[in-house]
Amino acid sequence: MAGVYARMTTDNTMRAARVPKSRTSRLLKLGGLATRVAGNVVAEGSKRWVKGESAPLSELVLTQKNLSHVADNLARMRGAAMKMGQLLSMDAGTLLPAELAAVLARLQAQGMVMPKTQLLDSLESHWGEEWMDQFTYFSFDPVAAASIGQVHKARLDDREELAIKVQFPGVAESIDSDIDNVVSLLRMSGLIPRTLDLDDLIAEARRQLHLEADYLAEARHLNQYSEALNSFRLNDQVLMPECYERLTSKEILTMSFIQAQSLDTWLEQHPEDAGRLLAIMLELFFTEMLHFNLMQTDPNPANYQVQPETRQLVLLDFGAVRAFDRGFVAQYKRAIDVAIAQSRAGLQSALEDLGFFAKGADVANREVVLDIFMLAAEPLRAGGTYDFGASDLAKRIQQRGMSVSRDPNAWHTPPADVLFLHRKMGGMYLLAAKYGAKVNVSEIYNRFA
Repeated sequence: MAGVYARMTTDNTMRAARVPKSRTSRLLKLGGLATRVAGNVVAEGSKRWVKGESAPLSELVLTQKNLSHVADNLARMRGAAMKMGQLLSMDAGTLLPAELAAVLARLQAQGMVMPKTQLLDSLESHWGEEWMDQFTYFSFDPVAAASIGQVHKARLDDREELAIKVQFPGVAESIDSDIDNVVSLLRMSGLIPRTLDLDDLIAEARRQLHLEADYLAEARHLNQYSEALNSFRLNDQVLMPECYERLTSKEILTMSFIQAQSLDTWLEQHPEDAGRLLAIMLELFFTEMLHFNLMQTDPNPANYQVQPETRQLVLLDFGAVRAFDRGFVAQYKRAIDVAIAQSRAGLQSALEDLGFFAKGADVANREVVLDIFMLAAEPLRAGGTYDFGASDLAKRIQQRGMSVSRDPNAWHTPPADVLFLHRKMGGMYLLAAKYGAKVNVSEIYNRFA
């Protein structure tokens, strides 16, 4: 089998920007950003005052100008700063105001890369000055870039093609300080309430980021997931990369490479294939949750490609693989089942068991959470093919969530396991809607009954 790492780009729009390595330089960048946001608030408030208008502080903070500054600066920081922004955007309906969630979501598509000199320093420090001798070809222009590293294509003496992910310098060492700095920035600037309890999310972000910054751990995830995939009912219709352990270290991950098309490109040319591909992805999602108890939790469409000759779905990026406790999975399946049956009392009980309302936010958001969960089960209740393209399900879920995101006192952070599950399931739904897929989701889910 062969594969290639995610975030593939075809428009050559990735920009080079040196990654700040020291804690001091990273803190200064964030400190400068906080000052800039505060300055914009004062300027906007003054303009409104001159016009005889008044506005709450939250409205002055949540301007497009401020939000763009936050997203752009987190992207330049990369590493934990960028990933924290991504994690905060995962629960847009009930954690963050829609404006901030939308801008943070841009971080998923940012394509900044290291300058060549910084790349060479990193390669030489890991492989020595003669590192190029082991390759007949190495592309110094990255074929992909993400929040923690960038990917280069290379070829060995035996002509085997590789995808080599090189971690941005200083990322692993700066995780804890970056997370503290980003949370402080968002609180000081007023972008999130000072009273919002983020302790569990922050602890989870630390754990997840330290894991993702360890490419030896990602290599283990890749091998573990590959083994689990052997039992997937449709395993002959999917491909994933193999790890080259000889050329893999904590900060360099080397994998096999396959020439494939992005999901977007393939479905633009073959729109009739959307139902087949999304059915594979949704069945894999339920298999990950209910059978593997192991999930690749990042639903970014760049993590999926299609091999044109075989029409197989290529699975990418295994840094965000998460294992779930069997007891938690059983509880979550119960919540899905009662939502399908439209038992509101049963769903409330199931969500309480999952810890949804353990932080005291139940009075403000209980009904909204129940409504959203009921809506999310709609494709499972269809009893036949569900037309995602003709449905406004995503819009209805977003609108219901907006009623909470406008009230800072009602913001909450669900349990981490739930957050990652919802991130993946919501991503699958959005992809199905984007490509107009028609899928019998209930038939897929009932295979696990």
